Amino acid sequence: MKTTPVALAELVRAFGGTLAGAGSADINPVPITDAGITDAGITDAGITDVGITDVGITDVGITDVQLDSRCAAPGVLFAALPGTRSDGLRFALDAVQRGASALLASRAFECAAGVPLWIHPEARRVAGLAAARVHGEANRQQRVVGITGTNGKSTVAHLVGALLAHAGHRPAVIGTLEYKLWGAAPLTSTHTTPDAPELARLARANLERGGDAFVLEVSSHALHQERLAGFPLDVAVFTNLGRDHLDYHPDLEAYARAKERIFENLKAGGAAVINADDAAGARMRLAAERNGARVFTYGTRSHADLSAALDVVGPSGTTLFLSGMGIPRTGFFLPLVGRHNVENALAALAAVLFLGASPAATVAGLAALSAPRGRLEPVDTGKRGFRVFVDYAHTPDALLRVLGTLRELLAASETSAGRVLCVFGCGGNRDREKRAPMGAAVAQQADLAWITSDNPRDEDPLSIIEEILPGFEHGRATLAGGSVRIEPDRRKAIARALAEARAGDIVLIAGKGHEVWQQVRDKRLSFEDPRVVLEELS
Repeated sequence: MKTTPVALAELVRAFGGTLAGAGSADINPVPITDAGITDAGITDAGITDVGITDVGITDVGITDVQLDSRCAAPGVLFAALPGTRSDGLRFALDAVQRGASALLASRAFECAAGVPLWIHPEARRVAGLAAARVHGEANRQQRVVGITGTNGKSTVAHLVGALLAHAGHRPAVIGTLEYKLWGAAPLTSTHTTPDAPELARLARANLERGGDAFVLEVSSHALHQERLAGFPLDVAVFTNLGRDHLDYHPDLEAYARAKERIFENLKAGGAAVINADDAAGARMRLAAERNGARVFTYGTRSHADLSAALDVVGPSGTTLFLSGMGIPRTGFFLPLVGRHNVENALAALAAVLFLGASPAATVAGLAALSAPRGRLEPVDTGKRGFRVFVDYAHTPDALLRVLGTLRELLAASETSAGRVLCVFGCGGNRDREKRAPMGAAVAQQADLAWITSDNPRDEDPLSIIEEILPGFEHGRATLAGGSVRIEPDRRKAIARALAEARAGDIVLIAGKGHEVWQQVRDKRLSFEDPRVVLEELS
């Protein structure tokens, strides 16, 4: 992927800030506190708005933007940004030693004589804008759909990609499951939403492969960290708002405000697709309207622009009646299980309809959909008479939705004595306050529960379990009723649940879904829930 260099001075002219020459090398860079720095930049170094007195600095050509110093090379603008664990300024010298042609930072600092330094107070946002410019604004040559929400992002992204492909488009789909460019083998996902320069690279790669659409999950972290800078959306989808990521956001209000920011990233004339059934739907609609979006709503319980009425929920899908956005009332079978997946399908359908797909083609596409890996994924149990599902549910709301769907399946089955068994845990080094509510969700909907490890990371698994237990005071599965088991070894917990399952039961293995590893301290151990189920059944 060859890139025509863009002059550093051109980037500064386009996005502002001050271009300067960095000072002497310093392994532990420190801020310059006595150089007369103002909000606009350095005032006493003979620097104009764009050029400086250092010879050759304005001649530098930029071919890429990187936030990781290990990826620095000639032609790279290294953005030395503050992170949650360390400050990028500390890695500026490493980037220069690897060949970086220039540095970008929010303040002046001493590092590597002769290397151009671009100072901008909004360096994080500017890194994304510069990357988009360097890579030819490739995202603007594609239809871009971004999906945010506590639950459902991966499924909606997967479904939007499938419907776009059915309608004749060539989409990339980027998210938690994988990074999948059009016509390419999937890449391992490192973040739900890549950083802004990586998004620019992926958009260009997709365009060069013949792609014409780009679908991405947009996390609250990404919105707070401006990872959509330089990456405007044609459609912004909001699925729902629950409790999650309060290890990062100070409270639920801050989390909600982060989610609202997706609408600030819409192109002129762009659309917001909003879940009318969700309690935060009205708030999100107001935020979208403030940003000039065209708003389309969807739902199964509320009056909406696109709605569905469920008829029968079965183990292989849902029979429903669909209407709105140019689709007359139409009955058909959706091969996705549960109300929450009907909502996900409606969100995807609304986004694709706005982008111009014909109603008839999209309805036909719905009939051919499949759920992504690890989302109510069935595991073959042979002739044992009970069913097993693996799901990524790792929030209180997600557990309630998935377990509620499984209870509906029990109610519709011929075996009235069937039970719901659930194996789950909570991630370490994450929001501790959601642990007891997750326990309460399982207690409410499951008949038997095994509390185990998810990804314990740096925490003691038994300490995590202790914080889950208060949720089991009331409900179907309670500590007092003897229907809660504790087994920190995830494989053993799965094996014991399978051993206790009988004909007519449904077993849910929750929390990890598509993941193929388990994080224990600094090690990622091979672990796939579906594979472990099959091994324990064999």
